Amino acid sequence: MNHYAQESVLRLKTKLAQTGKCVIEESYFTPPLKILPPFYGDDEFDGSAEIMLISVSAALMQGDRHRLHIELDDGVKLKLSSQSFEKIHNTQTAHARRDMHIFVGQNARCVYSPLPVIPFAHADFRGESIVHLKANSELIYSEIICAGRVSCDEIFAFKNFSSTLKIYRENKAIFFDNTILEPSELELRSMCMFGEFSHYLNLIVFTPKITQNFCENISREFEGVAEIGVSELAHDGLCVKALAHNAQDLLKFREKLTLNL
Repeated sequence: MNHYAQESVLRLKTKLAQTGKCVIEESYFTPPLKILPPFYGDDEFDGSAEIMLISVSAALMQGDRHRLHIELDDGVKLKLSSQSFEKIHNTQTAHARRDMHIFVGQNARCVYSPLPVIPFAHADFRGESIVHLKANSELIYSEIICAGRVSCDEIFAFKNFSSTLKIYRENKAIFFDNTILEPSELELRSMCMFGEFSHYLNLIVFTPKITQNFCENISREFEGVAEIGVSELAHDGLCVKALAHNAQDLLKFREKLTLNL
């Protein structure tokens, strides 16, 4: 049973310190949400940080609602990660929801890279993420969705998984993605959907660092492991979607792709 208030809030604002490192300027959170102190890499001149967003609850339950507001000041390089796979329990007659707003400043770089989501049988999840970019902001946004508790034969046994992503640059809409998975309405095992696969990666990139052969080289390394599709977007963007038989293959693919950007 979840003993926390059903609506939880997390607010995080980061800035560039005089040392050139990304630091937390302001933070606020209510249980079960929490923020860990920044992690820094071995390169002391890089200044980038990783902040882990965690939940001390066992899972998202019926009626739970998470609201996240995250701001990256100009020049900040930040990776947002999570501490474990996110479980969505049976929500019974209700649903669980997450609403997230991310604001990325000028010459700032945001990598949103949480661990996969596992919707249990009879789970109903609905989420919306809105990202606001400045003219020279960079973004790598991803989510990995599992078909369910595969080892327990709970494949597409959830009721609904809906996730909407809206990205704006200088308040102008540049990308919209709407993922709706309803096993009772859609044949998710068809060749036009998941086919024989059980895990799905959705990754959106906006950065001028993309080269013409970039995704071809990455896809070639994972040939036979995952089915990968790439679409070029305006504003130096790419939409990468991949299907695999397990989460680890998609995590490795995402890490490899992100490290090369």
